[in-house]
Amino acid sequence: MTDLLHTDDTAPTTPKRRITFTKVVLTLVCLLLLAMWVYAFGFASKKAAYRVDDAAWRERAQTVCQRYEAQRLELVDTSAGYIAEPTNEQMIQRADVVDQATDILVAELDELMSTMPDNARDRSLLTEYRGYYQLVIDDRRAYTRRLRDFDLQPYGETMVDGGPVSNLLTDFTIANEIPACAPPGELGGDA
Repeated sequence: MTDLLHTDDTAPTTPKRRITFTKVVLTLVCLLLLAMWVYAFGFASKKAAYRVDDAAWRERAQTVCQRYEAQRLELVDTSAGYIAEPTNEQMIQRADVVDQATDILVAELDELMSTMPDNARDRSLLTEYRGYYQLVIDDRRAYTRRLRDFDLQPYGETMVDGGPVSNLLTDFTIANEIPACAPPGELGGDA
């Protein structure tokens, strides 16, 4: 009977489950990723980063930009295409057209910014937009100075966040449904 109560220490035992550091870290990473996606799809704001909340400002902006865009388009007929080897006189003519188009852009921007929305976020977005547009204006002025010096180089833009500044402006105009406010091409009406 003592044999029945006797336990054999050599009998196989079931292995204990070990929680390793790697398993804990992987589980935490998976839970954090899951939480991020739940937040992104369930709780995060769906508003575009560059979207101005003031619908009246957006509507007015499109109207203002259409008027100025029409003025720029009247400056020159670009349907004949780009002149690859312009004469000095043609370079001066091109500089004059670009300067006139840039002057129109400046007037457009001044009118757009003359009436700002009431909320601080919108005003901040528009101040940022104006700053980026000022880079385009500065780039255009630098281009015409080169043309007047008979230095034929392609029109170039300041790079911001790895791309031309016009990319940010285009994102802004798309988010706000104001395509007429997108930055123009070199001469003012061309893309």
